[in-house]
Amino acid sequence: MKKLWQNNRSLIIALIIFLGAFAAITQSMEAKVWASILLSGITLASLYFLVASGLSLIFGLMDVLNFAHGSIFVLGAYVGLSTYANPRLLFNTLPFFLSLGAGITLARSFGVPFWRLKRTQNKPQWFFWGLIALSLVLITLSLREFPIRAINAFGVTAVGGIVSTAEAQEPMGTMLLRSALLFISGLPFGIALAPREDYQEGSRRNPGRVLLTALILLILGLAILLLRDPGEKFMLGLSVDLRFVLALVLGSLAGALLGAAVEIVLIRPFYGNPVTQLVLTLGLLIALTDVIEGVWGEEGHPPMTPPSLFTEPCRSESLFSWFGEKCRSIDVLGRAFPSYRVFIIFLGILVFSAVGVLLRRSRIGMIIRAGVQDSEMVQVLGINVRRVFTLVFALGSGLAALGGVIAAPFLGVYPAMGGIFQLQAFIAVVIGGMGSYPGAAVGTLILGIARAFGDHFVASGIELPFLETTLRGSPALAKASTVLIMAIVLLVKPAGIFGKKE
Repeated sequence: MKKLWQNNRSLIIALIIFLGAFAAITQSMEAKVWASILLSGITLASLYFLVASGLSLIFGLMDVLNFAHGSIFVLGAYVGLSTYANPRLLFNTLPFFLSLGAGITLARSFGVPFWRLKRTQNKPQWFFWGLIALSLVLITLSLREFPIRAINAFGVTAVGGIVSTAEAQEPMGTMLLRSALLFISGLPFGIALAPREDYQEGSRRNPGRVLLTALILLILGLAILLLRDPGEKFMLGLSVDLRFVLALVLGSLAGALLGAAVEIVLIRPFYGNPVTQLVLTLGLLIALTDVIEGVWGEEGHPPMTPPSLFTEPCRSESLFSWFGEKCRSIDVLGRAFPSYRVFIIFLGILVFSAVGVLLRRSRIGMIIRAGVQDSEMVQVLGINVRRVFTLVFALGSGLAALGGVIAAPFLGVYPAMGGIFQLQAFIAVVIGGMGSYPGAAVGTLILGIARAFGDHFVASGIELPFLETTLRGSPALAKASTVLIMAIVLLVKPAGIFGKKE
């Protein structure tokens, strides 16, 4: 018993405080009321956790605080929305990314001799930034006057009304020309990203494999472009459930790829320089927000229709009966609770368990933890630590993007949602302890439940023990409750619930 207390003291104290506060608040409520509020809080906690878990992984394993994490959450939501309701956007933009990626892949592998030559020059950094600037100029020229807003005008909320696919899309010749220019734009960018110090690593790359990879990317982009009209009709003809699954996959994949790109381009050159990393990710936050608003607009979109599993107009008596009935809601002590929220809770638990097993029980998890402790020793063993760190960044970003797709049928999609979820995720990570993965889960659970009861406190008031009057709060108090909890936790334990003193 003593050993249990010593090993889990923080968790036990937090649990006692939580149970005491919960009992005091709910003593005057009906069971169905507090149960419904509790489930709503756990739903919010699951969404917060998908963002906070990525933040905790990236900071805890790599000591990088990514301020653009919330924008990746929003990007996942919008990519999921486009996959679900507007696939023509994907068919008209994916070829561009594939062409650009092919150019970067090709030039990055064959750009080592360039930096070997420039190593003798006095200012090789000047060439680096010159190549980046040249690539950005070429990308801007390649995408000049591309009708992105017309392609996105697919719903009733579109400014100016719906634009048909035939009117929105550019001719095939123009699209092919843009793809070719983007391939050329990727060449200077790839040379700039080529290894400049570890020449042996660059020389070990198989030229044939690199050429094949670039060729596959180009062919895939061309195929998507040529099949854009039948592809759009095919995807819109799929069932709601299949399109939702595709939205989950593509939204998460988009977030993971963006996270990997951020680590390679912005974070990797500045390990050990946290101030520069903070400034770069803050700038990326502003840039991504502007890009999202420029592509999808500022008006936002209503909640996506959830899969048919959650839309039958009935109420299941229990969770077990829901599996056969697929009702819109489930009876919880006589009160209906949306079944899609139960799905969000289940997904949060599944992600927590899967990532925990990955980190603690798998070989890649062992490599990740060892690479953080002593990256040079792991490198000596023949393991590419850079790729491991990129994988961690991609995993954390993919989880955030998955959270955005899951939130779309629940909250809708709008550009500002990333800032809201990122703030709550930061608070949860601080409460749980910076870098603690279980702490992120506990922190989000505390915040989600506190916010749900805070909203109820504002709407209906709460009867506290030994008081005859009902206390009511303002909406501002409900929003500030999470910050108040963080302040209390940090006063009691400055390192957070699961945090450790340096």
